Amino acid sequence: MKRTLCLAAALILVISLCACGTNGAQSAGSEALPDDGQNPVMNFIGVYGHDRASVMVEPDGTDGAKITVTWASSAAENSEWVMSGKFDPDALTVTYSDCVKTTYVWNEQGEIDSETVEYENGEGTITFADGEALTLTWDDAQEHIADGTVFEYASLGE
Repeated sequence: MKRTLCLAAALILVISLCACGTNGAQSAGSEALPDDGQNPVMNFIGVYGHDRASVMVEPDGTDGAKITVTWASSAAENSEWVMSGKFDPDALTVTYSDCVKTTYVWNEQGEIDSETVEYENGEGTITFADGEALTLTWDDAQEHIADGTVFEYASLGE
């Protein structure tokens, strides 16, 4: 009986969380919700993509975001940029100054053959847009690798 009650409570919790979802993001035009202690970047977390590049957005503390960009240059080589910064819920931006770019080369067994840190302390901005589709743009002040590139939210359920 106790197990049945726990399972029923868990099911109700899952259903209520799913019913409150907004497909990954709150509309930019909607009214701001009162501060409930939740990191505001939670409305934008997930994977975004463009061609051979993907951007993973994760919460970091109470008001920050961790951003990881993975960009394949070939089947055996990719670069990864890892950065974090405070999320500005009014401007829908994350400004960072701690970006580390690492290039990986993989061998035929799928193992890392070489790993090279290209630079540290890179700066830039991630800007989110919640229009017809949830997107982000990445303005990298170090290399300008993605200037003007729009990354679109990629939901596993869509």
